[in-house]
Amino acid sequence: MPSITVDNNITFYYTDSGPPSKSTYVTIFFLHGLTFHSGIFQRLADSAWSRRLRIIALNRREYPGTTPYTDDERRVIRTGSFEERLSFMQEQGKLIVLVVDSLIQRLSLPQQVAVAGWSLGTATLISMFCSIERVSDDVQRRLRDSVKTFILLDTTIYCLGVPTPPGGYNPFFDRGLSPEQRTPAFQKWASSYYQHGDLSSHEISELRLSLSGYELLKRPTVQTMTPMEWESTASPNSRCDSLIASSFRSVLEAQTNTFLFDSEIRKTWGKPIFWLKFGYPMATQPVWLQEFQQYMVQQFPVAPMPVANPDKQQAWQVNNNLPQY
Repeated sequence: MPSITVDNNITFYYTDSGPPSKSTYVTIFFLHGLTFHSGIFQRLADSAWSRRLRIIALNRREYPGTTPYTDDERRVIRTGSFEERLSFMQEQGKLIVLVVDSLIQRLSLPQQVAVAGWSLGTATLISMFCSIERVSDDVQRRLRDSVKTFILLDTTIYCLGVPTPPGGYNPFFDRGLSPEQRTPAFQKWASSYYQHGDLSSHEISELRLSLSGYELLKRPTVQTMTPMEWESTASPNSRCDSLIASSFRSVLEAQTNTFLFDSEIRKTWGKPIFWLKFGYPMATQPVWLQEFQQYMVQQFPVAPMPVANPDKQQAWQVNNNLPQY
């Protein structure tokens, strides 16, 4: 089972598709979301070689093979102050910085590296980005030379500290469900394809926020999995993640502001490219995406990029020619 150990003897499990036959290729580090772990990226890894890609997917803390949180870290997650929780998130980001740097060296990766956060994993990606000044100058230099792209994939309102919209729904916060029911309900809800209404109206009523009473575009992804695939992609233990999503709003808002507006941190990283990518049939994404997209357009140079199926998916490339703040 491949793993790597960094500060304070913290070990991270990871999967690796291996190097393509060509000597020059792009490596993408993936940070998974809530309940689903690194195994969810296996289908991507299976097709990586033919696309001259190397897929490395990390298991975050609390997930199989990676060092669990300490008792004090769990206390901070449950009841910590704003300052304690912000420091906690910065420390988790620093650990990911060190993991990526260590694997770049261990695996002799070409200097074409991207880091992608999926769903709640984008909160960890943002923590990573904001924590670059917490590591040594040598680590900063190596990452500045190698990491060229950051990808926010299907990010959510929770990751950015954006308030939940009126009528917003998440099975993890549904008091009508028992704790045992919430994880499978969330996995079905999160992997469903929704037939939303007129999103250009910006009306909450046009969003299909739950599975109740609506016709889906197709079966939820989890219902297409075999029992073996399900077991290899999901973890029933994600209590700390759900608490971070539900009770860290002010902390995540603060680190999002740092991510967007701290020019010194951006200079430390060099000139990476930022991708914001999402799917329209997602459950709660469009309410955030439309509003936040307009905000991004006002703040940064943003250009629409072509995608394979523009009816269902749109991506934006945010270039790094940013104004000085």
